[in-house]
Amino acid sequence: MKFPERYILKNCRAVDFTNKRVRPMQIQVDWGIIERVLPKNAAQIPGIKTIDLKNRFVMPGFTDSHTHLMARGIELQRVDLGGCRSADECLEKLRRHRAQPEIFGSNWDESVWVKGRKEEIDRLSLDKISAEKPIIMRRVCGHFAICNSAALKRIGPKWKIVDRKRGYLYENAALFLNLIFSPSDDMLEKGLDLATEEALSLGVTSVHEITNIRNFKMFQKLRPRLRIRVALYTYWEVLDQVIEAGFQSGLGDNYLKFQGIKIFMDGSIGARTAAMINPYPGTKNHGKLLVNEERLKSMIKKAEDNSLQLIIHSLGDRATETVIRAFEKCRIKENRLRHRIEHLEVVSDRQIQRIARLGLIASMQPNFVRRWQQPGGLYEKYLGRAYRVMNPFRKVTDAGITLVFGSDSMPMGPLYGLAGATEHPFPANRLTPAEAFEGYTERPAYAVFEEGRKGRIESGMFADLVVINKDPLTAENPTLLKIEYVLVAGKSGLGT
Repeated sequence: MKFPERYILKNCRAVDFTNKRVRPMQIQVDWGIIERVLPKNAAQIPGIKTIDLKNRFVMPGFTDSHTHLMARGIELQRVDLGGCRSADECLEKLRRHRAQPEIFGSNWDESVWVKGRKEEIDRLSLDKISAEKPIIMRRVCGHFAICNSAALKRIGPKWKIVDRKRGYLYENAALFLNLIFSPSDDMLEKGLDLATEEALSLGVTSVHEITNIRNFKMFQKLRPRLRIRVALYTYWEVLDQVIEAGFQSGLGDNYLKFQGIKIFMDGSIGARTAAMINPYPGTKNHGKLLVNEERLKSMIKKAEDNSLQLIIHSLGDRATETVIRAFEKCRIKENRLRHRIEHLEVVSDRQIQRIARLGLIASMQPNFVRRWQQPGGLYEKYLGRAYRVMNPFRKVTDAGITLVFGSDSMPMGPLYGLAGATEHPFPANRLTPAEAFEGYTERPAYAVFEEGRKGRIESGMFADLVVINKDPLTAENPTLLKIEYVLVAGKSGLGT
């Protein structure tokens, strides 16, 4: 469906998550802005097209508060190992692509394999497919990868945490493989189109994108054709260059703006590199703390002095303790820049209370709960009984912490992730549907200083809207909700 510049949506029921209610109304949109919210029986305005939604439900467009849109678009052009159910199946799928000059597989997840573990694949396993062409297979979390001998030759000594005997890459060496095996500009352009189409089909109208400087430049180049709103973060390695260039959080416009800097404190549970106070059961491994407290304090001070928002990847409780202590010692109280902790999966009750006092935002991923925190799943296998208290959405919310939801592109899609919050395997951690949807709508707008433009259906807000088939406040099974239309300020009309 093609939407004009001015139109009225009639016979619609608008969802107000803050007040937990649904209101029948008409919505007048002028040039991408909600001009007026009208009574359901208001007379038609001459000269303005009326679109009958036939009592469907309308809600604010979703924001994915932690994603890698460009990286997802690149993945869509590579070998997808996400559907593989064994090590042998991964290897066979890579073998079918051996005619390619470079074989890059993504998204394998040993937690869903019928048999076998990631240790069954190593450098020599991939050499059997080809010892001459680079072959890489990166785990779904991005924090671990395996490569063959030809690929290892291109991974220089500056990349740390590399087991060259087995071809295992951890943390930065795995996360930043696109800097070593660089996609072409054409691949980036196509990737943005592919990932944008996927995001819009899932109701996502805005993203908090985390990417590298090269991709940031590509976003700037492609700005005129963006169909989704992007608040962009880049990595702490370029913090000094960002400061020297004079960038501050919020630089840009309504479709593309620079928002801040990401810092990695630790890794992931799947790679067993999340930094934990207690070791992983049956091991002496406490994970990897990538930034010490003094260094983090220095980065916080630089960010504060230069008006740069920080988003800090901190998954394990040891990493989070370091983050909290650093902010406490820097005496950051009001959090005027709205700094965030990303993931926050393993966190104690006392840490939650200290985070609340600091005013830090919690950016969490309920899709991880649905994917890995079910009984018998990856988290229980790797953490034992400790998995029961992970992702405590209820405690975080009740502490008064601003909680926003993202996907980390594993996979993207709020309706997939929603069940992880409303149907958490341990009831004490569950949110109501209204609370969970706020994490995808109103609160993400606050996290990037856009609460006056997005996240609610009110006069003056962007007309970023999602039309859905059922009442999302009462739906017993969120996975049965169906997105029927998606609008980004009237620019993108996607119909199903």
